[in-house]
Amino acid sequence: MLLAVDTSTSQAGLAVYDGQVRAETIWWAGRNHARQLMPAVRCALDQLGKQPADLQCLAAARGPGSFTGLRVGLAAARGLAFALGIPLYGVGSLDVLAAGLAASPWPVRAVLDAGRGRVATALYHRDGDVWQRSTDIVGVDVDGLVRLVSEDERGQNACVVAGDLTDEARARLAALGERVWIAPPALSVRRPAVLAEIAWRAWRKGETPGPQAGEPIYLTRAEES
Repeated sequence: MLLAVDTSTSQAGLAVYDGQVRAETIWWAGRNHARQLMPAVRCALDQLGKQPADLQCLAAARGPGSFTGLRVGLAAARGLAFALGIPLYGVGSLDVLAAGLAASPWPVRAVLDAGRGRVATALYHRDGDVWQRSTDIVGVDVDGLVRLVSEDERGQNACVVAGDLTDEARARLAALGERVWIAPPALSVRRPAVLAEIAWRAWRKGETPGPQAGEPIYLTRAEES
């Protein structure tokens, strides 16, 4: 059984997975990740009649995202992994968002809130059944995001944009026309069950988490508008 936690942004979430989604919850944590995460974990396990000792591995979203939020989730996951002697798999938060759009026939530009009017974003292309990041992760404002999406859709049938999009960003992107499909809010949520499924596959394959598994991915590059 695997526990996955995601505290990348103001949206927090967790899932319990064993080849099937046994529990999943997503909530608006704001800046209260430290106070809310572990009670939510305890509640999810209690509802399933499980104990931390029943866990075989852990997964955590690595960001980019909120500096404080990421540290809370990753610290909790590292602590549990150490105490239980089980592996921790770290997965990029943008990777989780893109993987949740598995049915898309077009490239996906995943977007996460990076604070101060900026977002973290990267473009993903399908490689078989897996979405692979094909660009660097960059930080942009709305103008920069519109410019990147305009570049993405050139030579493509269409481009999907999904994630943390303000009303202004949605309106600006919609003005680009039919070759850009903007995922509605319900399909723009990072699902912790997707995070869990990615890590579960790695664990079942016997993959050993690398030394960076419990380390956050911080946004270090910004695109000029």
